[in-house]
Amino acid sequence: MASTKERLAALREYIKGISANKTTFIVEGGAEFYTDLDAFEYLRVHGAYTPDGRRIVLYPHPVEGVDGLSLSLYEMLDEAIKLGRLEFPDLESDDI
Repeated sequence: MASTKERLAALREYIKGISANKTTFIVEGGAEFYTDLDAFEYLRVHGAYTPDGRRIVLYPHPVEGVDGLSLSLYEMLDEAIKLGRLEFPDLESDDI
C-alpha cells in the first residue's frame, strides 16, 4: 500500500500531466473538461458550454496570494461563466 506522501506525489504528477498546456473547466456534475484554448478564448468563442452541451460551472483558479490584476481577470472569467458567455463592453476613448 502506498504511503500518503507517495499518493500525493502521484496525484501532483497526474495533475501536472493532464493540465500541461490545457485549460481545465469544471462542468455540471463535477466532471472536468479540458481544452487547448485559454479560458478567455474558449468562453468568447463557445460560451460556458462544452462541445457536447454540458454547462461549465467553474474555472478553478487560485484565491490566495493573487495580485490585483490577476484577481480582476479571474473575476471576469467567473462572471462570464455565470452569464454563460464572455462579453466585452463597448470600448470608448477620449477625443484626441
